[in-house]
Amino acid sequence: MERKTELNYMNAVGCLLVILIHVLSLGISNAERSSVQAAVIYFPWRLASFVVPMFLYTGAVKMAQQFDGKTITLRVYADYCLRRVQKIYLPYVIWVMIYYLCFWRIGYVKGELRELFSYLLIGNLSSLFYYIVIVMQFYFLMPLWIWIIRHVPFQLSLGTSLLLTFCMQQFGGWMSLLSVPFRYTDRLFLTYIFFWIWGLYAGKDYERAKSLLIRGKRAGAACGGVIALCAALAYLQYRGVPVPVNMNDVKLAADYLAIVSLHSLCVRWTKAPARFQTILGAIARSSFFVYLSHCLFLTLGTYHAQQLGLNRLSVLLPVRALICYIVPFVLFFVLKKLEGRMRRKKA
Repeated sequence: MERKTELNYMNAVGCLLVILIHVLSLGISNAERSSVQAAVIYFPWRLASFVVPMFLYTGAVKMAQQFDGKTITLRVYADYCLRRVQKIYLPYVIWVMIYYLCFWRIGYVKGELRELFSYLLIGNLSSLFYYIVIVMQFYFLMPLWIWIIRHVPFQLSLGTSLLLTFCMQQFGGWMSLLSVPFRYTDRLFLTYIFFWIWGLYAGKDYERAKSLLIRGKRAGAACGGVIALCAALAYLQYRGVPVPVNMNDVKLAADYLAIVSLHSLCVRWTKAPARFQTILGAIARSSFFVYLSHCLFLTLGTYHAQQLGLNRLSVLLPVRALICYIVPFVLFFVLKKLEGRMRRKKA
């Protein structure tokens, strides 16, 4: 399978935005909502919130390309699942255990096996882990997705997936009406199925999909204006102002436009200067390691900073940013360098 450079660039940008979301999350929950400080924190946080749907979209594009024209036998399916478990789920398990031991040392968890297994299953030990729980569901259903894109018309699949996503956004409320509380709708793959199905069909006919991306300054400005309007509506709701629209629907539209805009931008970046592309490529290579590890450094750094009496957001947020945008990347490249040396010694 030919690896599309622009998809790797999208994941690189997504990695940086995930860090931004987590760095700013403390400000979202602690800033005075009517203050200018809260607005400055909220807008970049909200504008970056499309990254999980985007990761699913790029993952689906790659899946469709990987299995284009291939016969899906039991052996092919088993090999695929085994590779996904080795590359995605096992690192997740290892990092959950590392987080758990570190959090136990600072009193954030109880130190019980039952609690650890619950965190592994649900992916709620840290705010980043739920994505792994979601994407593994999509991976394990690979034969279904390949069958769909080969036998079901695009319009029917996309319309059905959009309806399912709308229904899942209401699922928690429907369950509460039956006195059955359900807090983990965001851990179910159906909540994000629209972005996955969209990505599958984009990957199936990728060159045509690229031709439909946003072109021209006017189209880009219009798209950006709609995204900004959606963020403004979300900010009003954050401030406690009644908004006469369903904000789940608003976010769905904003996420779609943001993914299209970033995809278009990353296609243009494939013709950018070499140094810029080298930097993006390095971020892309480190992105999964950084994704899994950065919240550990963020949490421990924030804990120790607060122990030193650094509690003002104007101090804590820059400290959190410095930690997350430096430590996990440096650690990744140091480990890679050590791994390279060990391989040369064995050779």
